[in-house]
Amino acid sequence: MMSIIAILLFVVLLAVPGFYIITRKVFPKGSKKAAMTAAILLTLLLVGILVTVTAFTPVA
Repeated sequence: MMSIIAILLFVVLLAVPGFYIITRKVFPKGSKKAAMTAAILLTLLLVGILVTVTAFTPVA
C-alpha cells in the first residue's frame, strides 16, 4: 500500500510542473493562475484514473 502512495506522490510531483509548462505553451496569452488551475485539474484527473484502475484491477 505504501508503494502505491509513493508512486502517486511521484506522479503528482512530475505531472503538475509538466502540465503547467504544456498549458503555458498551448495558451501563451492566458494567465499564470489559469494555467496552474488547469495543471492541477489535469493532475487530479490523472491521479483519479490511476487510483480507479488500481482499485478495480484483480489481484490474483
